[in-house]
Amino acid sequence: MSEAVKAGHPLIAVQLHTLQSLYDAQDIGDEEIAAANRWYREYIFANTGVVDDRPDDWEREKGDVHTWMLGRGRCSARISQIRDQLGLCAHLRLEMMLAREMSFSAIARMIYPDVSEGRARMKVSAQCALILEQLVCAYRNIH
Repeated sequence: MSEAVKAGHPLIAVQLHTLQSLYDAQDIGDEEIAAANRWYREYIFANTGVVDDRPDDWEREKGDVHTWMLGRGRCSARISQIRDQLGLCAHLRLEMMLAREMSFSAIARMIYPDVSEGRARMKVSAQCALILEQLVCAYRNIH
């Protein structure tokens, strides 16, 4: 295991081996990592109402239960916009890779049960890298 994998990319919200391996292979860069983090945080907040801890120097949002729910609604709307832009297949792959923290092998077994494990894993890896590139563009286009 490389030092980069042991240490992990400092910007990855959840230390996912899938994201780290795409980064180590130079299939994705910092923009894709940032987009994946944003999608992950918004997805978790929209679905569970849980917010990741932020560093102490992070600006905290003031408000009450109403502003909290409005923020949660905005996150849910952005996730829906992205799902509409990228399509359901891309959304499901993001969900499996980021929210469910599934490995490429596990995703491959679900999507390509009749394809050899190595080939299916390579397909899923390439698809996830492409989807993360598209996710960067999707966030740029959201208003």
